[in-house]
Amino acid sequence: MSLVQIEGSEEVLRAVQGIPELHLVRSSLEARPDHQYKVAAYASDQAVEAAVAQGAQVTVLLSSEGVAEHHARMSAVIGQGYAERGEV
Repeated sequence: MSLVQIEGSEEVLRAVQGIPELHLVRSSLEARPDHQYKVAAYASDQAVEAAVAQGAQVTVLLSSEGVAEHHARMSAVIGQGYAERGEV
């Protein structure tokens, strides 16, 4: 899964909500003055293609590999914190 930004009209965002393997980060939804919206999402490559086919503009913010590396780094940092506090 990649971290992406999806932009489009209200109609486009409603259309992409049902795409399998596309998980919107609803708390990131931002309304723009031009009646367009943008929202972050986690999406597979196939979901990105499907969103584009629905008329969305999709920008990949972090590739699948980058997301996996970020999760691994954060897990290590969190684990280290637990170990330092003796909570392991």
